[in-house]
Amino acid sequence: MKFVIFLIFVLNITYANTNIFTKYRSGENWEKDVDKYLYSDAYINNLLENKNVKFGYYDNPTNIIVCNKNNKVLSIYKYNGLLELDKKFTHILTGKNPGDKWNEGDGKTPIGVYTLKYKLNDNQLSDFYGPLAYPTSYPNLYDKYRGKKGHGIWIHGFPKDNPDRKFDTKGCIALPNNELLNLSKIINYQNSILIIDTDNLPTTNKEKIGFILKDIFKWRYAWKYNDLDTYLSFYDKENFKKENKYNFDVFKKMKENIFKVQKNKTLKFRDIKIIPYPSQNKNLYKVTFYEIFKSGNHHFEGEKIVYLRLIDNKISIFLEN
Repeated sequence: MKFVIFLIFVLNITYANTNIFTKYRSGENWEKDVDKYLYSDAYINNLLENKNVKFGYYDNPTNIIVCNKNNKVLSIYKYNGLLELDKKFTHILTGKNPGDKWNEGDGKTPIGVYTLKYKLNDNQLSDFYGPLAYPTSYPNLYDKYRGKKGHGIWIHGFPKDNPDRKFDTKGCIALPNNELLNLSKIINYQNSILIIDTDNLPTTNKEKIGFILKDIFKWRYAWKYNDLDTYLSFYDKENFKKENKYNFDVFKKMKENIFKVQKNKTLKFRDIKIIPYPSQNKNLYKVTFYEIFKSGNHHFEGEKIVYLRLIDNKISIFLEN
């Protein structure tokens, strides 16, 4: 059934009605043509048609939680191609000290893009945190790349014995308990993104997202078909780190050895997210996707995380897991 749906999709594109299907009926390998089509203008334009990408591009429905530290506002958006403001909480508390978090105990709420790792229920918490809590992924890969310290940044409630709490937190985001319970009914924490910033919340547009998607699929194509030079051209040679361990020269040598022995590859990207990242550089993005990689005896499935800058309409990857 999935294959039939795929064929119907291909029949409705203007590219390769003769090329791909002639190869298919002749028994030739047409997969390479489809992979190449993924970075065509026609495919990218079709993918972004009627989508609101203000807070990024998401393959699947996502809850986008936006925290404005200056205004003490937490906005919940539902994204399903369209972007719908679902709820706005205007009585939140954040870190007692202004600015971005850099050190343990500095009393600051971090600026960045995070996930909600899990949910802690009432019976797992002290009364201080209210009825539930969501630990965030701070420090993320980019935080560690920059040398930021600290941990334990949560979204949580107010103390049960002080439900009218007025003082700010040590760095967490706190909501009145009734509002926190309301939040828990709105979001699916497993499919939520948390963006924290001051007044200058990061946004993007279709043109920039289009450039990123196109290069992501070009990067994938080079990776899959062993074009090492093109693959490496998408990396920032001066600033790149792999898992905050290896620089570009070490990474390049590793890839040269790998590309020599891994000739035939299966490489799939699912659930792509392209998120504008809070920064003075307005062209900084966090990109994640579920990667399926197979080559010989090597098999990997899991989340791939990439941080990149868009420079002259081309991606420059400076950090990945």
